[in-house]
Amino acid sequence: MSRSACSACRRRLSLGHGYPSQLFFFLFLFLIALVSALGACDGDNSGSPAARPSAGAASTSPTPSLMTVGGVQLLLYRGDGFSIGYPRDWRVTPAGSSVEFSHEADNASVSVQIVPNPNAATAPDDAIAASLDAIGKSGLYKNYKRVRLPSSVRVGGEIWQQQGATGEVQILSQRVNMEVIMLATNHPARSSQTRLFSIYMILPVARYQQLYMSALGPMLQSFRFLR
Repeated sequence: MSRSACSACRRRLSLGHGYPSQLFFFLFLFLIALVSALGACDGDNSGSPAARPSAGAASTSPTPSLMTVGGVQLLLYRGDGFSIGYPRDWRVTPAGSSVEFSHEADNASVSVQIVPNPNAATAPDDAIAASLDAIGKSGLYKNYKRVRLPSSVRVGGEIWQQQGATGEVQILSQRVNMEVIMLATNHPARSSQTRLFSIYMILPVARYQQLYMSALGPMLQSFRFLR
């Protein structure tokens, strides 16, 4: 990933121990509701079977192959229309077409979420902004605030929109400052088969530089669309 893309991800928000998975499913359900609601307002999409979220499980390789990206060894995960590498000591949690990769020791996670978005009825920026607003209203974070980031980054050969926020969560006896960075794009750009792809990265602010070099950066560099 380019240096500008790295700085683009400089500020993000993470939830503490046990929270990444909770936020993953919260955002997944929220995206489904958001895209379904906006799609229902589009006369061209009314009644379209493609507007319904896919319930099929993502297919993963029985024996993930190894790849090296940025000097970091990753296992290859093949999902529903995409592939991505992940560190060997991270846990994989598929959820339908989506998936979460998490590292409990660092309270860090990276999730890829996919929802049908026929004819790109929902713009990536709108989906991200609505997700971040929903997190702020959820009460999961204290001192929650949006942060300024470059508006776009290139991942998997395509331009993704980007926004972020920061906040604090209680982890054991400490209040930890966390970050979340959200990327989203429509793929393909506009057709009846368009789906909204979102990548959410959650981690402690204090560990961001180390985690970006050892996991997040290589993961983003490894991402590919398969169709």
